[in-house]
Amino acid sequence: MNKPILAFTMGDAAGIGPEIVLKALAAPTLWEQCQPVIIGDPAILDQIDAGAVPNPVGSGLTLREVDAPSAEPPDYPVVEVFCPPEARLGEAEWGRLDPAYGAAAAACLRTAYEFAIAGHVQGVVSAPLNKEAFHRAGYDYDDELKWLAALTDSPNALMMGLMHEVWTVAVAEHVAFSAILDHVKQARILRYIRAMHGVLSDLDASHRRIAVAALNVHGGEGGLFGREEIDEIAPAIEAARSEGIEVSGPVPADMVFVQALAGRFDGVVAMHHDQANIARKLQPMSAGATIFVGLPVYGGTTAHGTAFDIAGQGVADPGSLMAAATTVARLAQGVASR
Repeated sequence: MNKPILAFTMGDAAGIGPEIVLKALAAPTLWEQCQPVIIGDPAILDQIDAGAVPNPVGSGLTLREVDAPSAEPPDYPVVEVFCPPEARLGEAEWGRLDPAYGAAAAACLRTAYEFAIAGHVQGVVSAPLNKEAFHRAGYDYDDELKWLAALTDSPNALMMGLMHEVWTVAVAEHVAFSAILDHVKQARILRYIRAMHGVLSDLDASHRRIAVAALNVHGGEGGLFGREEIDEIAPAIEAARSEGIEVSGPVPADMVFVQALAGRFDGVVAMHHDQANIARKLQPMSAGATIFVGLPVYGGTTAHGTAFDIAGQGVADPGSLMAAATTVARLAQGVASR
């Protein structure tokens, strides 16, 4: 296929989202991998690019507002910008928690996936939204992925993390710690192993070696510290192996990422959020990304939040958004070549 068209959403207007979108798209190397369109308010983008802020981005991009994305978007440095009515804010007050900004960020994401379903874009890259602003805007979901899954009728959607070429996914993601055991079940673990294998396959990875983490200390010590490894995790691993998936485990959680980062595994299926994310966030944030899997198209976002404390100052690092964009572009190419 030609370069995939990716929709970049501006995220929460009061955060660093508009800034890092502009900085990412100012890099010609990113255009070698994808054809970008922006979904957001052109006035806010202009405010951070050339307006009255301490350090304007000065991206050198030409922003062209459109009523709908073109079948063949323009080449660098011209970027088409589509603004949903709810996202037309006019200007942003940096660092301010505002339900209107949460609603605008949601409108941009909704529009991006409407474009994906219509075939206008092959992937979505979203700058971070603020979950509290999102909730105050009336979206009663734990996170944007659960909302997007409901919006697009995608019951198997999940999020994966990328750090230094090692992929992670958590079987129990945004749930109370007391609810983790409700998720550590054979069928769910197998689904997540299959999803990890699918992502590695779409990337055309030379290796697709997956480790499954144990839940209990020391891997349960043969049932001494819990039977989840025996009753749920090991049977899921065996089922995956019977399908031809290269998977190991259960690997004690205090060793699985040591081994993965040493090059033994390409992906880790963790049992819960912090098991995966403590390891991820010990790595440089600019090299990590979060990927949405199981939606109509792959989506990517940053490994960090809205950073209200530095918004509008021109000092935000676009590295994580660029990592997300590069990965989504590769995945979109893999989907097209199936």
